[in-house]
Amino acid sequence: MKKIARIFYVFAAVLMLNACASAPKDVVLARSDDFSSRPKWANEEKTFTIEKGTVYMLGTHEMPVAGKRISTGYRIAENNAKAGLSGAIEQRLNFIFQNAEEGDGMGADQTRFIGGETSKLTASSIRPANRYWEKVAVVVDADGTQDVIYRIFVRVSMPEADFKKAVQEAIKRNSGKKGISEDFAKKVEAHWDQMSE
Repeated sequence: MKKIARIFYVFAAVLMLNACASAPKDVVLARSDDFSSRPKWANEEKTFTIEKGTVYMLGTHEMPVAGKRISTGYRIAENNAKAGLSGAIEQRLNFIFQNAEEGDGMGADQTRFIGGETSKLTASSIRPANRYWEKVAVVVDADGTQDVIYRIFVRVSMPEADFKKAVQEAIKRNSGKKGISEDFAKKVEAHWDQMSE
């Protein structure tokens, strides 16, 4: 009886692995500018980077192909990148506050405020840097039904010096409020390299 049970379990495991391996996957049908693969900068895992004196933020958008214009998707992805900048700033400032041992008096509201203020201050310096789209057949249910969508990527950039100045200005505007000490700008300077990690 044990032998039959083992055979059954092995057979069931093989069937499950086979089903997973043959499950339909998303298929890229076309790419902008006849690229053979997605550009390295269009990495959804690393949306915020600082490279060689320039700050980059990636924005993405997905939309159905039918009746849609790529230009609309680019505009939405660019807006998503700009909006994502304040979130990236909040996340990194939280990390710096914790390392600077200011975390006890600093809450999410303060970092959100500084992130939002920095976004306002950087708006005039942000420029589109890269644009890319993929037309993809995506699986929408377990039966393998597919829809065709555009996946759109836009990376915006700005000089690191402008970004740094905006972060410091936002902190200075909020100094003395809600538990932020006046010397925190110095601590941000000391931990600046961690902003790009």
